[in-house]
Amino acid sequence: MAEFIPAECDYQKRPLSEQMVFEEIRNNLSNDWVVFHSFDYVTRDLARQLWDGEIDFLLYHERKGFLVIEVKGGSISFLNGQWLQDGRPMDPVEQAKHNKYAVMKLLQEQLQRPVPLKFAHAVCFPSCDCHATVWPPEAKGLVITKDDLKNIENIACRLIDDAPIPQRISGRVEISEILDILSPEFEYGQNLRDRILDDDRQFFLLTRQQCSILDALRNFPKLQIEGGAGTGKTVLAIKKANMVAAAGGSVLLLCFNELLAKKIRKEVGKYHSSITVGAFFEYCVELMQISPADYEKHKNNPLLYSKVLPEFLGKFLDNYPASYDAIIVDEGQDFNPQIWHVLPRLLAPNGHFYIFYDPDQNIFRDQLDLPDFGMPPVSLSRNCRNTQKIFEALTPYRTVKMELLEHSPVGSEVITRIGDCRPLLAQELNRIFREERIIQTDVVVLGGHSLKNTCIGDDPQVGDYRLVDQPKQFASGDVAYYTYMKFKGCEAKVVILLDIDESDPRWNASGLYTAMSRAVHQLIILKKG
Repeated sequence: MAEFIPAECDYQKRPLSEQMVFEEIRNNLSNDWVVFHSFDYVTRDLARQLWDGEIDFLLYHERKGFLVIEVKGGSISFLNGQWLQDGRPMDPVEQAKHNKYAVMKLLQEQLQRPVPLKFAHAVCFPSCDCHATVWPPEAKGLVITKDDLKNIENIACRLIDDAPIPQRISGRVEISEILDILSPEFEYGQNLRDRILDDDRQFFLLTRQQCSILDALRNFPKLQIEGGAGTGKTVLAIKKANMVAAAGGSVLLLCFNELLAKKIRKEVGKYHSSITVGAFFEYCVELMQISPADYEKHKNNPLLYSKVLPEFLGKFLDNYPASYDAIIVDEGQDFNPQIWHVLPRLLAPNGHFYIFYDPDQNIFRDQLDLPDFGMPPVSLSRNCRNTQKIFEALTPYRTVKMELLEHSPVGSEVITRIGDCRPLLAQELNRIFREERIIQTDVVVLGGHSLKNTCIGDDPQVGDYRLVDQPKQFASGDVAYYTYMKFKGCEAKVVILLDIDESDPRWNASGLYTAMSRAVHQLIILKKG
């Protein structure tokens, strides 16, 4: 298996076409190669102006040389001398060629000598499963299709072997020299902001264990996936939804938290319109077109989720049946048992049903109650979110077995302060923003009650900063505040827990675990004195 830099594909940010190519290259390229994915470079053009670009895949073989691959997904066509991607003009061959020369120039400038290696370029159309009869002349022999990716080793070798090498260039370049230029390693400063930048490079979005879970989802039409906070449940739910949609299926992706649904919707909306995302409540309101008057009648009903909405949805489906090829539920522990009786009615015959859940975040009911799928759940046990220090702080509140990734960053010490929480919060905000230089959108304050029912009361001004309850946008000096129930399923680089009081039922073990696990890099706990 080739060495990848970075080691994992960013499945939340990279397009599906690149995800597909990433997996095929990883499965079919030998360990003689180093593969740089989404490689950013900065060099100078002929006019000595700085030029920055991005290469989808840069393949490096120590003895052979380099292959630049430009990936284009979707519908590819060539009409009247013009390349088109989903009807939009482009020129993938010229882009790949430009990037090839940019890498060559970058290496020559850094090494201060010609590079005695070959440089080749290619384009990859992973949505094309067969070769066109005739490619345009400039693309002849340079196109890699979906079927070709199974044979990427031989194709990459052929493309590099066929590339010319300038005459009168001799000598050799060591692999260490190449890696020093293309993947430098260095130490950042010691403030929190720099440590966060460093730590982010050590977290992986998908581990091998998570990849095996994705394989299991291919083989089982119904499956429950158990995992603690930070094990990648939401990432896998999104990934599976994208895979079903890419194969032409329709997907209903539900969670319980509206804030989480908003974040998921933003991600999947980049790729597929056939994925419907929603928190259960907002999905029901939109599907059934519940009027504001009806909503007002029922919004404070304690049986809203356990009786009213499931019954409304069942009666609606009697008259207006709907079906999806797959239903994927995140935060399954939050769903009321009655909801499980009606959701299967939204599933097409032979459809797939997957539930991701964390029993330790079961904060709304006394016991966990999931549907019987006739087989035990599979488990995610690798924490991919929290630093070692935060993970250790979670241990007393966790019942699900979890372990850290081997190279998880140590992170900052968890800070616990006891006393009058309002001035303590002012001090911590001042330290974080002024001394540590953290940006305001990376910080969230979490409590167990609405903002006015905390030590903040009716005055949200805390020192030089202002707490904003569930902000839709930020002004200078604003800091986001949420109850941990509202923020469940989400995360922030820095989390401050406010008004911790172990005599308060909302700060029981499940509540503390849920709130604390939202922190990625720095956790600050402010306890009532």
